[in-house]
Amino acid sequence: MIGRVLDTSALLAWSRRTSPYVDATVWSRAQHSGYVVPVVTSAPALTAALAQLPHQDVPVLDALLGMEISIVDDLTPGSASGVAAILQTAGPYAAEQLTAASIVHTAQRRGLPVITSNPFPLRALAADVEIDLIP
Repeated sequence: MIGRVLDTSALLAWSRRTSPYVDATVWSRAQHSGYVVPVVTSAPALTAALAQLPHQDVPVLDALLGMEISIVDDLTPGSASGVAAILQTAGPYAAEQLTAASIVHTAQRRGLPVITSNPFPLRALAADVEIDLIP
C-alpha cells in the first residue's frame, strides 16, 4: 500500500501550496525511479477542485496531473454502480456527496488510504475507509 488517493481538499492544498504534508507525500512518490508509486484521484474530485481554484493556481494542479505518478479515475458506466452503491447511504444528499463517494470508491477499489483534511464526508459514506489526515 504505497500509493495514495487525493481527495478535493488534498488537490486544493497541493495547488495552493498550503500543505507541506501533501507536498512531501507527492514528491516522495515521484522520487522512485524505475516504477510508478501512484497518487490517484477521481474525475469528480478533480472537477470540484478546479471549480474552487483561482485561475493562477490551475497550472500547479496541471503540473501534478502531468506527472507520471498521477492517475485520475474516470466516472464511467462501469464504475457508476460502485459509486452509486456507496452513495445510497447519502439519501437526499446524494448529489452533494458524489465527489466523496467517488473518492471512497477509488480508495476501496485500489486498497489505498485517502489523503484529506476533512474525513467526515468520507467516513459518513464508509466508516472503514482508511484516512491519511493532512496535519
